[in-house]
Amino acid sequence: MSYFISSGGGTGSSAIDTVKVNQFKEGFATAFQQMDVRLAGAFRMETQDTEYAYHDRIGIAEEMQEDTVRYGDNPQSEIDMDRRRTQVRDYELGKYIEPKDLHRVLTDPTAPVIAEMRKSGHRKIDDIVRDNIFGIAKAGKAGATEVSFVDQGFAGEAGDALISVGEMSKGHSNPITTTGDYRLQSGDTEGIDIGVEYDKTSPGTATGITLDKLQAVRYTMMRLDVIDQSEVLDIWLGSAQFNQLMDIEEIRNADYSIRKNLAEGNVTSFMGFRFRHFERLSGSGTAADPRQCIVAKKEALIFSQAKSLSVDIWKDTAKKNIPYILFKLSADATRMFGECTARVNCID
Repeated sequence: MSYFISSGGGTGSSAIDTVKVNQFKEGFATAFQQMDVRLAGAFRMETQDTEYAYHDRIGIAEEMQEDTVRYGDNPQSEIDMDRRRTQVRDYELGKYIEPKDLHRVLTDPTAPVIAEMRKSGHRKIDDIVRDNIFGIAKAGKAGATEVSFVDQGFAGEAGDALISVGEMSKGHSNPITTTGDYRLQSGDTEGIDIGVEYDKTSPGTATGITLDKLQAVRYTMMRLDVIDQSEVLDIWLGSAQFNQLMDIEEIRNADYSIRKNLAEGNVTSFMGFRFRHFERLSGSGTAADPRQCIVAKKEALIFSQAKSLSVDIWKDTAKKNIPYILFKLSADATRMFGECTARVNCID
């Protein structure tokens, strides 16, 4: 018989009192949870030695001009350069191991406790990325300029049925303007936002993940020269969105899909997207607070660590030499480029 330690049985060291010798044979079974790092591993990972770190960016060169002057002056052009700032924040998780409990169980709980605490650290790493991918990026020489991610309802106007694009991400060769399906947000804004009601033929009703929303992301990034026609994009979806994918006829039909997804009960890729599962997406999945699915390239974000996830174990002399486990993490993340970052709003 296996078991897991539940907080319902008590808190602190009292929780382990439910684990008696007569309740199991051997070993610890783990409660179901996200165990690995799923989101952060897809982006740039950097080491940070100070509280603040600055990550430089370079812009686009001006267009070449025809030379029509003999013995003219050398041409001089400018290329914009700026930077993004990360400020590490400290996170911790600690737990005492009561030695008296070791006599009540057949298995030393120290190792599985460490494993569970490490999983909590992995989830925190992903949460830092999730909270910053659509958050405010600190730009400028000293990080004093705040760059916001484009929102649906800017300027007092609803954009739930449109593709919203920030001014800083409007593109160069074929700039996006407020016309047709597009809405351009002025100011220090960037990124791509696909409204929860976006539909090419009959907008106005909140929907989950659809082919129209996927196509809108891909078309917009191609227009911004972010991807070429053959590039595959990662998109992070919740379980509800994976379920919605299985109801899309083009995916259900093996003539459209490379793999027989229904036979395997899984959708891995379709229409230039690689579907990845992440259950901790922001939003509650309602029309008023939609699930914020993430589409981003590796260059979209930097995850910076001053201290990677680490563990210390020692005996606390103030508590009768009870073993104490402490996990520490010092990290932050910043969005680097909004034009290769898209938020796809979906209901569950």
